[in-house]
Amino acid sequence: MNKKSILALLLALVMLLSACGGTKTENKTEGDKSGAPSTDGKVLTTLYDKQGEGTNFDTPWWNRGDLYKVISFRSLFKANSDLSEFNPDLIQDYKMADDGLSYEFNLKDGLKWSDGKELTGEDVKFSIEGALKGAKINGIYTAAFTKIEGAKEFKEGSETEVKGIVVDGNNVTIKLTQSVGNMVGILSQFAILPKHGFEGVDMTEYHTAEFWKKPVTNGMYKVDEVVTDSYLTLVPNENYEGTKPKIEKVVVNIVPSDAKLNAVLGNKADFFNTKVPAEISSISKNENWQSQAVDTLFYYYLVFNYTGNDTRPANEYIKNPKFREAMYYAIDRENFAKNLFPELAEVSTFGVPGRDSANNNGDLEKYAYNPEKAKEILKEINYKDDKPLEFRYYMADQSSVDLYNSIAQNLKDVGISVNVQKFAGDATQELFDIRNYDFALKGLSAFGYDEWYGEYASTHGNFPKLIGDAGKQYDELYNELLQVTDPAKKAEILKGLQEIESKDLSKMTIFMLKNMIFTNSDKVDTKGAKFGNPWFATDIGFENWELK
Repeated sequence: MNKKSILALLLALVMLLSACGGTKTENKTEGDKSGAPSTDGKVLTTLYDKQGEGTNFDTPWWNRGDLYKVISFRSLFKANSDLSEFNPDLIQDYKMADDGLSYEFNLKDGLKWSDGKELTGEDVKFSIEGALKGAKINGIYTAAFTKIEGAKEFKEGSETEVKGIVVDGNNVTIKLTQSVGNMVGILSQFAILPKHGFEGVDMTEYHTAEFWKKPVTNGMYKVDEVVTDSYLTLVPNENYEGTKPKIEKVVVNIVPSDAKLNAVLGNKADFFNTKVPAEISSISKNENWQSQAVDTLFYYYLVFNYTGNDTRPANEYIKNPKFREAMYYAIDRENFAKNLFPELAEVSTFGVPGRDSANNNGDLEKYAYNPEKAKEILKEINYKDDKPLEFRYYMADQSSVDLYNSIAQNLKDVGISVNVQKFAGDATQELFDIRNYDFALKGLSAFGYDEWYGEYASTHGNFPKLIGDAGKQYDELYNELLQVTDPAKKAEILKGLQEIESKDLSKMTIFMLKNMIFTNSDKVDTKGAKFGNPWFATDIGFENWELK
């Protein structure tokens, strides 16, 4: 072939590549669900539960613990794995008044958002005020921030700002109407969001804002791409002043809860957590997966509907504490823990587990399985089994479903008929607004005991809809619990609250569950990371993690 022929062939090839788009990369749009994230080079993959159609980046003001949120957003403090120590993160130092009624925080100099804009005290003030307005907010923040001076007036709309939050450059002062014993711990969980990212947004519905389609972050990673209902990708944030992470890309696959196991087994995650026995069993069969069991304050418990709803009156037996006592004796919790949730479940009767010997009230009745005693109580109150009780649930893994059916069988064995069904819609709405049931099984991953006992309080946003005025008996001790800092006094308060629980039984703990954290040791070296409750943000030394 002569030189002219060779040149002609090369020219034709170049034109063909150009015409076919061979020198270009087509950019996926935000709504394109058909593509997959680019995995050029080494990437860490993990999962995030799909929250329904239109799922993007979920708000860290609801569930703070998802890995991708921990490495994308920061708080004023950073907690250790067991939530017992809190070190400065966005702040360089702080002061607390001796009476616990004011805090002064000094932010680090030169902090920036991932878009290069300055992070200031105004962002802190905006975030706290936004959380006071927001509809989708974890209760630990509401309980604490409503104690700030002027919070009540701000929430009611009579004031345009919270007067108890004063900003002077990088200095933020917060003044309280009553002390909050775990304020520093709560601020270790509360993610600071950018004020400029929510301009014109109604903060009551902040979680649906356009911001979440590609958030501006302040953590070690920034958002590179979000594809609705499919995945999101994170890359190192060049404006992060801390140690640069070694992992250059994180891919978060968005999948429904019931598809997570298949996603893990299909190599769509190198990091995964679960409390579902079937998932733990399946993953543990693979030698490359390393596991770490984590003690958490995760409660599996029954709640009771004393109020009925507009069309369905409350069951009179359900309102009777003696009937609820009989139910407790009828349920074989030890057996269920051993056989349905092996190595995960710990039987506990009240809000303080037995493992916490300093705060557990060991003098109280533990309502161990005693069906004959249950029958005696039912006879004593002249119980008539003329209509099945409606029992509802929302966690649908097989072990949980087996638990619901076993509870129903235990109750049937003592003469209480039960109809078991899954909630048809949103669990929170079904539990507290629709209320078309007699009792239900609920889960709670609590930051501390105050969150468990806060559900009883008459000021709680949801539980008074179920138990009416019954929560008032907890209010005095609960308010003391919120303020206490002395360990001995705290133990005294907690034991008093458990004593009320033992007679009231408005909530009935079945057991508490651990969580299992898995990492793919063939892909990632976590450098000995110690994990904590996956619902909360803790320091897992992610900047030291390496991909193999």
